[in-house]
Amino acid sequence: MALVLRFGVIYAQGPALTLESDDVGYINCAANWLATGTMTYQGEAPTAFIGPVFPAFVALIFAGCGSNETGVQAVRYVQAVLGVLIVLLAYLLAIRLTEERIAFLVAFLMAVYPPNIMVNGLILTETLYTVFLLGYIFLLLKLSHEEQLSYRAELFLFGLLGAFTAILTLTRAPNALYPVIFLAYLWWRGKIPIPRLWRNTAALVLVFCVVMSPWWVRNYIQFDRFIPFSSGAGEPLLLGTYVNMEGLTKEGAADWPVGNDELDAQQKYKERALERLEENVPQEPWRYFKWYTWGKFMLLWSRAFVWEPIWWSIVPWITKFHAWVFWATLGGIGLTLWRWWTRSDEIRAIGGRRADEVPGDAFGAGGQFRAPILLLSLPFYYTVVHNVYFGFARYNVPFMPLMFLFAAYGLVELSDYLLGVEKGGRPRMIYK
Repeated sequence: MALVLRFGVIYAQGPALTLESDDVGYINCAANWLATGTMTYQGEAPTAFIGPVFPAFVALIFAGCGSNETGVQAVRYVQAVLGVLIVLLAYLLAIRLTEERIAFLVAFLMAVYPPNIMVNGLILTETLYTVFLLGYIFLLLKLSHEEQLSYRAELFLFGLLGAFTAILTLTRAPNALYPVIFLAYLWWRGKIPIPRLWRNTAALVLVFCVVMSPWWVRNYIQFDRFIPFSSGAGEPLLLGTYVNMEGLTKEGAADWPVGNDELDAQQKYKERALERLEENVPQEPWRYFKWYTWGKFMLLWSRAFVWEPIWWSIVPWITKFHAWVFWATLGGIGLTLWRWWTRSDEIRAIGGRRADEVPGDAFGAGGQFRAPILLLSLPFYYTVVHNVYFGFARYNVPFMPLMFLFAAYGLVELSDYLLGVEKGGRPRMIYK
């Protein structure tokens, strides 16, 4: 079903699946990279505004299919296949952490959710990044919840985590510092002794730097300066200073500075962002506090990513459905955390709350949830990053598997409650 829906939309709409924005930049970047060997974005000059992984993915397909509309359609079809892989990975993640009913519901929602289908047809980072992110989560789970690993296996997996982090960072820069959160999580759990944790951290950092080094060398040669992740931090920082996006147009705002080149423009955007904060925060402190906390949180998570010129007729329905998913997700998170907190005494033998598990119910009616704190650390980290800068609905697409997972958990448990399913007394441990 997931494949039929995606192939059907791509076949029927084809060239209409475009934003005439970032996607055009990625297409031009990949085509120009193949033709000239220079990575550009929106122009002919070298760029560090975007990471190289997604343009390389597009360029690889262009190399075999051409960089015309046939090649662009080929990218869409490949992304549709990756979209089906995402559905499968979301199912496998849910079955590993919860139970079959929840896993089937997650897979169904991932398969039919319209923004997931649409984004597979758009030449954007979201599809490839979601595949990487789900693989990343499986690796995090293996390192944090696997039984005792051997010395070599543990060291290898931490090195792999460093490589995976670099690949994610070279796809979308905000991922770079997440391992700090993960290492703090491992320390909190007490699963790995501190000396081993330091050793593993060194392996992670070393491999991360090795994988990132070609990008660093290339940027230094091209721009004569060290650019660790992206040169594009200035624009989202400036965008984030406009409360509720007031005064913004598609091109930005009338008072935006003009730079001599990409790096100069981004530096001027940073300076203008700091000027705006210095000017406006003292005048409206409460308004800016709300915007940089709840306001940006809602902008990032509570809206569906749908491009009205493409699917304008069903935009109201998608908007309502996503609002339902958003509040169901918050409800599922609340239920999970409440059970994790109140049932910790029952699993004290395996670590209490630090086990990061919600045990299942006695009579097999479900209720189990493994590693909820670890899963929540990812959207928490990204929320903090985007609250500092800027985020909108498109950035929540890679996290829909997690949103659907928590929403489905809450819905299944609510269904059991309403149907009077006997849950039993002493919960079962989770052994998977």
